[in-house]
Amino acid sequence: MIFPADDVIADNPRASPLYAAAAAANDANVWTSVNGWAVARVFTSVEKEYKAAKDGAAIADLGPLSRYAVRGGDAALFLSRVTTAPAARLDPGDSARGLMLDYEGGVIDLAEVSRLSDDLFLLTTPTPHARRLQLAARGLDAGAEDISEAVAALGVFGPGAGEALTAAGMKTPGHEVASSAMVRGVETAARPMQFGALPGVELIFPADEALTVWERLVRRGGVGPIGLDALETLRIESGAPRPGVDFISADHARASGRRTPAEIGLPHLAPLDRGWYNGRRGLRYTAPKPTRALVTLLIDDDRSAPGAAVFSGGKAVGRITSCAWSPTAKRVIAFADVSRPIDGKGYEISVPPPAEGNVPGKLFETAENILARAYLAAQASATDSRS
Repeated sequence: MIFPADDVIADNPRASPLYAAAAAANDANVWTSVNGWAVARVFTSVEKEYKAAKDGAAIADLGPLSRYAVRGGDAALFLSRVTTAPAARLDPGDSARGLMLDYEGGVIDLAEVSRLSDDLFLLTTPTPHARRLQLAARGLDAGAEDISEAVAALGVFGPGAGEALTAAGMKTPGHEVASSAMVRGVETAARPMQFGALPGVELIFPADEALTVWERLVRRGGVGPIGLDALETLRIESGAPRPGVDFISADHARASGRRTPAEIGLPHLAPLDRGWYNGRRGLRYTAPKPTRALVTLLIDDDRSAPGAAVFSGGKAVGRITSCAWSPTAKRVIAFADVSRPIDGKGYEISVPPPAEGNVPGKLFETAENILARAYLAAQASATDSRS
């Protein structure tokens, strides 16, 4: 699950249940605010935290995300309507990604749904949607309770996540099924998750036991914390767009700024052959043909900045929405919102002041690119009259 944009104005951000532990481990003392919660940007150094997650494991406070317990006999039907995730097809312990769309097919937010039992689900979103969920549940035997402040959550990311959890005395979940365990007497739910291309596990537990679980993982599991800046590099490398940064929610965007799943590179999260969900009819019949594309670029330079102009064939075609230095690629990697169609002429990106001129950039293959391409190929095959 991806964090939304940082708060532009953050007066007295709230402390998450894991804030005290994160503050004690924060040598850099660099913070920001997300959804009104304080979030560490850097603990030691971005490159060190990035390397720990890529080569071993790292932990992140996921408390600023929004979480809802969805209960009732119609809970699966409700979530299958309000998100594009296949909630009704999930067995207990299963999770699925999806999107929240408006009636015209514009992307409102990302969503992740986990089925905990026959009539109990966990919905996680980057931004709050309590009012929307309340209205959508009318007439159904389903209710969504905001539990964001009642629980703590942390993610353990990296190829060594399983080993770290085992060392901390936790039973790790399987690749597809969630599980529960006791950590020093604390009942903890664990579910597998992906942060981009990195495997990981999300732990959810009572808020007042947050420090116990964190300490156990750090001391016995041997993992260190990762801040938002290092997570940002991993996110862009994976091709996962960030709400409020790489695209504006359809709730807040002007008509020209609304984006469909295809325009943000996630058509595979809103398949048209899935059962009815809010926005599906709009995508199929009324949504205009995509005119923009959110692409991931590898820039031949050691710096760039959001807002930098993107050129192709000598013409301005878009702008950089987010970027970060990639220690693996040894280049800047960036999301760019560009006009379609992509003509194969390559890209040039304006250099930030005080330098002048442009530097070349090329398309970068990501995990989301691969999934989107496979989905579109399958769709084309299914509708090919020669099949």
